[in-house]
Amino acid sequence: MGIQKQTILAKRINRIIGQLKGINNMLEQKRNCKDILLQINAIKAAVQNVGIEIARSELCSVAPEHKKILETVLKEVGRM
Repeated sequence: MGIQKQTILAKRINRIIGQLKGINNMLEQKRNCKDILLQINAIKAAVQNVGIEIARSELCSVAPEHKKILETVLKEVGRM
């Protein structure tokens, strides 16, 4: 994985950490359950996308000749 990709992923992970801290604040403030659940869903999607990006980067570097097939598989995994 290249330095640029690592930097992008690190920024995404830091954003996720910020969202988690935000949820903690929402709980302390006894915010609406619906609002908290919306934030949790956003975090789940963000974590899944980071995982897919890591998998894409690693798989495509190991088997570049199968990049098109790997992209299709990863796209399907993202829909799960």
